[in-house]
Amino acid sequence: MASALLLPSASSSSSCSRKIHAAIQVPRLPNLSFSVRKIPKRNLGEELNIRDGFINTTPVEKFNVIDDRSHSSSSNVTTQLYAILEAVADRVEMHANIGEQRRNWNTLLLNSINMIILTAATMAGVAATGGIGMPLLALKLSSTLLYSAATGMLLIMNKIQPSQLAEEQRNATRLFKQLQSQIQTMLAIGTPTQEDVKEVMEKV
Repeated sequence: MASALLLPSASSSSSCSRKIHAAIQVPRLPNLSFSVRKIPKRNLGEELNIRDGFINTTPVEKFNVIDDRSHSSSSNVTTQLYAILEAVADRVEMHANIGEQRRNWNTLLLNSINMIILTAATMAGVAATGGIGMPLLALKLSSTLLYSAATGMLLIMNKIQPSQLAEEQRNATRLFKQLQSQIQTMLAIGTPTQEDVKEVMEKV
């Protein structure tokens, strides 16, 4: 009886002591080493030279703050000169138009005065060749009025002097054209400065 009781306990202890050992074996991959070539660092000048097909062997100087300031100041001066150049071109056109207008006005006034004087002289001649009567008196009065109007217009023209005004506009056009050519030469040849801008503004 005692042996019968011991057998199951031994079998249970042996079944409990059994362990399952399972493992999955994965083949090891070979160690692969990749070598990445380092790209040399280039600045903007070297990169542009290489893209254009030129290799610059001399080292490119680094831009500092002073160079940036000088570049910005020179570009600012150039911008101011271009703005002044546009204003001068507008002045040239304006003075040319005003001079042409005053010249036409002077020509119109002179032609009008000449026609008035010619008409008054014709009326006076017709009145002198005729006899006595109301029509001849009307011609004489009309010629007198026309002579008076021509005299008044001549006095006004001598006071205003439209020919002199037209000459002033022609001189202004000539001077502004000279200034325009000077600014264009200044922009084309050298690097303008702020003193050049002040000088041009004084001339304008």
